[in-house]
Amino acid sequence: MDSSDGDDLKAALENTIAEEKKCLEQFELQIKICRGNIAEIDERIARNGQTHTLMQMKRAFEEQEFIVNTAAQCQQCSFETKGLQKLLYFEKNESGKERIAVDAFVMMYEWCDDLLLLTAKKYQDIASKLLSSAELARTRIARKELQDFYKQTKPELAEVRHNAGAHRDHDFLKQREVLEGICWSETIQRLHDFEVVTLELGISMDALIKAGLRRLDKVFNRK
Repeated sequence: MDSSDGDDLKAALENTIAEEKKCLEQFELQIKICRGNIAEIDERIARNGQTHTLMQMKRAFEEQEFIVNTAAQCQQCSFETKGLQKLLYFEKNESGKERIAVDAFVMMYEWCDDLLLLTAKKYQDIASKLLSSAELARTRIARKELQDFYKQTKPELAEVRHNAGAHRDHDFLKQREVLEGICWSETIQRLHDFEVVTLELGISMDALIKAGLRRLDKVFNRK
């Protein structure tokens, strides 16, 4: 990569990171709106008692908050991935490269685990209620691709995590063996593969967010 290509890539990554930061701020706002509406409905219930309509409204907002929170977590994952990619591509110092590679392995391990938990039964139940057959299929395929990536890479991710990252086993010789076995180019490729599957998972969530908003509109128009 010549200097001009490197400068272009760095600028592109910085622009993407800035855009993703704005998306995170929008998710934060949406979650606060959901929680504010839930609190308002709880106050109405406390004053006047439960009604079928109020409970429908509350459930719709609670499920929308869950959907948006899950999508926000996926966006946060993407934001962190882009940040690590920027560091991986441009770090010159050998000790810096080692630390960034370890951070990348730990991040992929933790986010695979978290995103699979977040999109498990509760998420799938809501998706089954709100999505079309095609949208639901895309959601499940995206989750399966993340699951497959995790299954394939977990042994190596876990070895780095347990010996050189989080939850260290404090065996110095093993730690050095693991660190010396990390391939820089393979780490960049693995992070790219991780980005591909998590990006598709995030894209599949767009339909569920929109379906949840349509459901909220219907609930409120019936009140």
